[in-house]
Amino acid sequence: MYHDLDEPVDVIAIFAKGNLTPLRFQWKGQTYKVTRVTGRWKAPKGDTWVRHFSVVDAQDNVFQLVYDERRTDWSICKVWVE
Repeated sequence: MYHDLDEPVDVIAIFAKGNLTPLRFQWKGQTYKVTRVTGRWKAPKGDTWVRHFSVVDAQDNVFQLVYDERRTDWSICKVWVE
């Protein structure tokens, strides 16, 4: 089932070789380990940029995480769960 959201999340990520990669995130009191990043892209938001990441967890749930470069914070904007 697909859900649109706009909720803050805490993310542990690594920045290496010019790439920002989320490793795990906490949402609604639960920690999700990212097993795959299936997509990444940047999009303009006003006068700044946001980075989008499509990620998959161990249960094959798909999440879209967003990193706001200006505010330096993360949110979850889409979820696909079985």
